[in-house]
Amino acid sequence: MRSRLKEATATAILDAAEELFSDKGLSAAHMNEIAAKAGVAVGTLYNHFEDRDALLSALVETRRGELLDLMDEFLGRPSSGDFRTDLTALVHHIGDFFQRHRRFHLIMHRLEWGIHQGNFPHTAACAPVMKRELYARIDKLIKRGLKQKALRPALADQYAYLLMGMFRSIRLQQIDNGLDPESRMPVDEVVRFFMEGAGA
Repeated sequence: MRSRLKEATATAILDAAEELFSDKGLSAAHMNEIAAKAGVAVGTLYNHFEDRDALLSALVETRRGELLDLMDEFLGRPSSGDFRTDLTALVHHIGDFFQRHRRFHLIMHRLEWGIHQGNFPHTAACAPVMKRELYARIDKLIKRGLKQKALRPALADQYAYLLMGMFRSIRLQQIDNGLDPESRMPVDEVVRFFMEGAGA
């Protein structure tokens, strides 16, 4: 029971941190506000996380684990035999994850931009690790596409970066233009663009 309560408290804290770090900014979200949002005492928060950097890095590590587990589970299934079908399915899984955690997606963008990285050194060190692991899994599927001759080999080393870069650019465009943060990624159209190009 104690273990479950401790886990529930940590989950509530991470969810509150995700919301406030996203909505208020990395430097403007304070520990007392996060504790209040999570419904715990400030002392309880510090019992779990020594400072904001430890809290934010724990959030990144938790969400990273969730996303990578999701991708690994998908990649462990037998292939459909059709690369485009498999790619669309995996990208939908990734899109759904970031839709559920769109605030986390924004936090990762802010870390990429270098905003306030000096105040969050442990968190800043986590971000590139997450990106490498994410791209490695995309590349695993890309290699299937190359083997099935569904992709040209000329840009084989860049395909994972190109695909994820497309999603990153769409999210940045939504942020820059103040679009509804609830709006979904156009997953099917991105896959079509990736496979076929921009020609009408």
